[in-house]
Amino acid sequence: MISISKVAYGYEKDSIVVRNLDFAIYKGRIYGLLGKNGSGKTTLLKLLCGEIFPKKGKITADGRDAAERETETLENIFFIPAEFGFGHLSLDKFIRLHSPFYSSFETTILNDCLEAFGMDKNIRDMEKLSFGQKRKVLFSFALAVRTTYLLMDEPFEGMDIPSRDVFRKMLIRHLTENQTAVISTHTVSDIENLLSDVIILKTDGSAFTCSTAELARKYAFSEDFSTEGAVYFEPCAGGYRTIRPNIYDEESSLDLEMLFNAVTKGVIK
Repeated sequence: MISISKVAYGYEKDSIVVRNLDFAIYKGRIYGLLGKNGSGKTTLLKLLCGEIFPKKGKITADGRDAAERETETLENIFFIPAEFGFGHLSLDKFIRLHSPFYSSFETTILNDCLEAFGMDKNIRDMEKLSFGQKRKVLFSFALAVRTTYLLMDEPFEGMDIPSRDVFRKMLIRHLTENQTAVISTHTVSDIENLLSDVIILKTDGSAFTCSTAELARKYAFSEDFSTEGAVYFEPCAGGYRTIRPNIYDEESSLDLEMLFNAVTKGVIK
């Protein structure tokens, strides 16, 4: 478990990006990390992996302070940033350089993912790959190292629609019940059916967190001609998209975009 306790962080003295973050990230879950531009999604991911340190509060990963950057912590967290480069390395050399740090690395998982993406394993210069291809390689490597926590910042950027589908299939195929993924994205449709939990960063720097199962028990998402009884609604072609209390124990699919809008506007807290 990663515990985030009363955490605040700002890049400048008088500018706080996130504040009073107080929640936990549990093993065996897939979290969707959502927020408007500048809300602190990348900041939170960097805090979780110990790349930056809280100004206030504390983050622990399986009981260890993430800010201490102990080997036991680092070898169990893998972070895919939004922007990265490989340098002029072959894939084989990249694997030889980085895989020894991760004791659970499995070549078979890497090969399976690369094959699913249609990527050649004999890459001589990874810096010459397109940005989307680089993402496929790093994501494949990230699954292969089998860390307890996999943090991903906008992993779908540069990927076409078929590649996004492969991403989802590989994540479900290779992520085990002892692993956790946190996926930050602007495109909620890419992850809506994957998630067990959501983390929504609000404009005031705080966070809304809830499991999708709890949201389904609490709210009914639907389209209707009336807004009566709705806690939140938006006009649509057929009338209104609504969020209502699920008083009749209805079965409805989670509308992540609607939930995001309701939370960021302060309607659902």
